Amino acid sequence: MSQWARGQREDLQRRPEHPRRVVGGYRLRRKTGMDGLPWLAHAWLDPILASADSTAKIEGLQYAQGGQCASLVVGASLVDASVQGRAPRPYETRLAVSGWTHEQWDAAIAALSAEAVHSARFLTGDVPPAVEQVLAKVGLVLVPSRPGAASTGKRASTADPAWSCTCGDPLPCKHVVCVAMLVAERLESEPMQAFQMRGLMPDRLLERIQEHRALSTRGESQAHPLPPCATGPDLAAPLERSLADFWRPGRALADLESQGIPAHTPHALLRRLGPSTLGGKFPLVGLLASIYDTMRTQGLAIRDRDSGGAGGSAAT
Repeated sequence: MSQWARGQREDLQRRPEHPRRVVGGYRLRRKTGMDGLPWLAHAWLDPILASADSTAKIEGLQYAQGGQCASLVVGASLVDASVQGRAPRPYETRLAVSGWTHEQWDAAIAALSAEAVHSARFLTGDVPPAVEQVLAKVGLVLVPSRPGAASTGKRASTADPAWSCTCGDPLPCKHVVCVAMLVAERLESEPMQAFQMRGLMPDRLLERIQEHRALSTRGESQAHPLPPCATGPDLAAPLERSLADFWRPGRALADLESQGIPAHTPHALLRRLGPSTLGGKFPLVGLLASIYDTMRTQGLAIRDRDSGGAGGSAAT
């Protein structure tokens, strides 16, 4: 037997049967495997699992449940992790996601800003399935569904996500599966990170949507106009000509009160959000409008009772 073959045999004999234990590693919180995931997590995980063999899926789940992932960073267009196996050092495992260009983000922001319901759901941290249909109209896909190996040559890889691992096993290996499962569980609790993997932080996404909506609605009547304020000449008189009147009040408050109150749009927020996507026997928007009206009526009644009935009714 050659010296090289003898060394390989001894190395296999020294290799532990189970992976080396990781203290404080990332592990799945789920106790029942990967069943019952929401749509976003399923859309991310299913194509990767479909490409893996049964051994990689079983051992990848065991690694994820056992906390063998020593580090996990979900960043812009990249998931970077290190997974501890049987070797002395962890394997570097990556899932690269194709980031959107500036033009693609502009198209996505415009599409998502068309309806206020999307930004309202984003504010609660939720990403509804309808978002994929909205993005599909501008040729974009939120969740990558074409997984494959990362390119090792000059030719760019068309895989999305593109996986790589330093273990040397056929891909997708158990380490890739382990990381993919941990990311899927993170998307279950933080679905807005799907936009982060495309290259834009969730906070910045909300800011851009609000900016786009503000620009697109500029010039329209405001739901809650600013209260009127006193107006005067553009140029103030010199101080030496105003000494006699310096301590006298300007326009009387009665003049301001005599001006008409601008029209107010009732239920402005409900009108802007539009119909609710939740089902039920009665429309949610109508129920909320009735609740708001009841609260206002009761509030006016309390005010009039405390003031001896002299308050009158306010404009709606």
